[in-house]
Amino acid sequence: MGKNEKFLNDYNEEDHFKALNNQNVYVSHSGDYKDNPIYHVHNSCELLFIEEGQAEYRIGNQYYEIGANDVLIIGGTDPHSRKFKKVPCLRYGLTVMPAYLQNLPIINGYMNVYRTQTQEDAQKLKGVDNVVFQRMIQILWQLREETKENGEGRGDLVYALILELTIYLKRLLNLEKQDVSGTYKIMSDVKSYIDFHYMEDLSLNELSRLFYLQPNTISKNFGKVFGKNVNSYINSVRVTNAVRILEASDVSITELSGMVGYTSINTFLRQFREKMGVSPLQYKKRFEQFMAVRETQHLF
Repeated sequence: MGKNEKFLNDYNEEDHFKALNNQNVYVSHSGDYKDNPIYHVHNSCELLFIEEGQAEYRIGNQYYEIGANDVLIIGGTDPHSRKFKKVPCLRYGLTVMPAYLQNLPIINGYMNVYRTQTQEDAQKLKGVDNVVFQRMIQILWQLREETKENGEGRGDLVYALILELTIYLKRLLNLEKQDVSGTYKIMSDVKSYIDFHYMEDLSLNELSRLFYLQPNTISKNFGKVFGKNVNSYINSVRVTNAVRILEASDVSITELSGMVGYTSINTFLRQFREKMGVSPLQYKKRFEQFMAVRETQHLF
C-alpha cells in the first residue's frame, strides 16, 4: 500500500484510546510524522507491523528499534512510548485483550506470544519475509472488516484469522505450545480473576482463600508461568485502569485510588509514579495536552 492511500481507520484519538481498553480486537493504520511523548499504557496487548519508516519504542526500561517489515509486540499493562527515527512511520496496529485470547482454543497455549518479548526474541521479528509479512497485513485487513462494528465480529472467522496470525508469530519466535492444563490453567484463572477484580482485595491471603492454594504456591507459580511477580502484576493492572479512568473522566485522587483497589493513597501514588514516571495529576495534564495537539493536527 502506498503512503498516500487512505488509512484503514479514520478514527479520532478519543475513540482510539477507548478501544485500546474496551474492544476485544481493534485494528488501526497510521502514519505519523511527530513523536508521541506521552508514556502510556492500556489493558490490551498491542502488535505493531511496520510498513515504512523507523521508530524507537520504549517498553518499561527496554528500548526496541523497528523498521520496515518488523513486528513489535507490547504486552498488556506494559507502559510504553515512541520516538520516530525516519518519517513517515507507516504502521498497522492490532490490539487484543489477553482475557479474550485466553478463551480461544489452541491460541490459549501460545499466550507467551502475546507478551513483551525479550531483546533477543524481538530480533526474530525483524525483517520478516515479505510474503509472510504481507499475509499478516491481509489478516489485519480482514480482522478490521470483521470487527469494525464493536470489536467482536463473527466468532468463527475472527478466531480463524487470529489463529493463523498466532501461528506465523509463534513460528518466527520458535515457541512451543504450552500445556494449558494443571498449573498453567490455575494460574491463568488467577490472572483472569485479577484482571476483572482489580478493585477488590487481592492480597495473597485472599487469593489463597479463593483458589485453595498456599500463598507461596501462587507467588512461585504465577512468576513461573507469566514471568511476572504476582504483586507487581496486580499493581500494573490497577495503575493501567487508573490511567484509563484519568483519560476518560475527572475524579479526585482519593476517589481514583479507591476505584482501582488501593486502601492507601500514598501506596497508589507511589505505584503510579513507579509505573508511569509521573504523578496521576501530571499524567492527566500531559494527556489533555497531547489530545489537544492531536485534535489540532486532525483539523489541519
